[in-house]
Parts: sequence; C-alpha cells; structure tokens
Amino acid sequence: MGLMDTIRGWFGSAKDEGADIADKAVQQGSDLVDKAEPHVDKAKDFSEDTVDKASAKLEDLEDSGSEAVDRAMQEASDAVDTAKDAAGEAAEAVEGAVDDVKDKLGG
Repeated sequence: MGLMDTIRGWFGSAKDEGADIADKAVQQGSDLVDKAEPHVDKAKDFSEDTVDKASAKLEDLEDSGSEAVDRAMQEASDAVDTAKDAAGEAAEAVEGAVDDVKDKLGG
C-alpha cells in the first residue's frame, strides 16, 4: 500500500508540475504577443501610410505624363519594399521572442 501511495504521489507531483509549466508557457506566450504587437502595429501603420502616400502621389502625377507616372511607380515599389522589410523585422523579433520562450522552457 505504501508503494502505491508513493507512486501516486510522484504522478500527482508530475501532473502539478506539468500544469505549472503549461501555465508559465501560456503566460510567456501572452507576454510574447504583447511584445510583438507594437512591432506588428508599427509595420502595419507604416505600410498603410506608405500606400496612402504612394496613392496620393500617383493621383497628383497622373496628368504629368508617363515619365512622371513611371517615376512614382518606382517610388511606390521602393516604399512597398521598405514596408516588407519592416514587416520582416517584426517577424524576426517575434521569432526571437519565441526562441527565448523555448529556451526558457528547456527546448
């Protein structure tokens, strides 16, 4: 009877520790989302601003001829590339935070 109580105690402890680890993982995941959110929001805002600015430029230059339109399209393309880079940096920050959480959880 004593052996069974000991084994039940071990499994009960393991269950409790597993629940604690799961709770910590959820909290760290929530913290990760909180940390990543400003980067994602910043990339989103930058992209929206860039599209708005590019659209406004295209409208202003519409009557200036094909050369001006081509130049504006190139600027818009460059702005989109910059927005993509910003989004990539945000994604890298999220990946780094995920790796940190994995490291803290031991794997």
